[in-house]
Amino acid sequence: MWKVFIRRHSYQSKVAPNREGARLIIRRLQKTVLRILRDPDFRMSKSSFQQKPAEPEPQVDGAQFNVHRNGKPDSNCRTCNDFKSWSKQQRLISNTQAAKEKHIAASEKLTVNAAGVAAPREDCPLDKVRLGISTWGLLHTMAAFYSDNPTDTEKRDMRTFFEVLSRLYPCEYCAKDFRSDIEVNPVNVNSQKDLAMWLCNFHNRVNDKLGKPLFDCSKVNERWRDGWLDGSCD
Repeated sequence: MWKVFIRRHSYQSKVAPNREGARLIIRRLQKTVLRILRDPDFRMSKSSFQQKPAEPEPQVDGAQFNVHRNGKPDSNCRTCNDFKSWSKQQRLISNTQAAKEKHIAASEKLTVNAAGVAAPREDCPLDKVRLGISTWGLLHTMAAFYSDNPTDTEKRDMRTFFEVLSRLYPCEYCAKDFRSDIEVNPVNVNSQKDLAMWLCNFHNRVNDKLGKPLFDCSKVNERWRDGWLDGSCD
């Protein structure tokens, strides 16, 4: 058996004379000796000492080339991934960006509040300015949809409404000025056009006292009933 061992060793030495081949032969001889010692019936074959052919390199597809150094695929490469995976990655990117923007907005809000400039609430009691804006909106809308040929009852009701409002309006000096004005310029309730024009002129007199710009009363129904002619209210 040892003669076979030596012959095989000499054969392999001729096949692989280089240094790396020699190291490989020595390792294989060591393994063979151990197997002989453990199993006396072990028989050596020529293939035990032959160098195994190099294994072919694994084939890779296009997606494997599109990898960062950290091993993660490029999320922006749609052609390197299937559509489902690509879509999922894009949603994750979008959600991350949205969360970032929301965080930035919240931080800016906290910064504003910390500086003492808090945004006004929408559910607070009305001040004089907001009350006036709301009241003018109600009055102009009522005038815009008043009847073109009102009955005597409708005329009386509308006149009474303005008289009561001038007494109950929750701004004392505003109500007093209101009463003084309608005593000089009585409410005209003869038609929709007459009421709308009377109210527009009354509003302009108030604006003039407050130093605000005057409104073109020829466009009062365009503003409060029909919408602007350019279609911007459609």
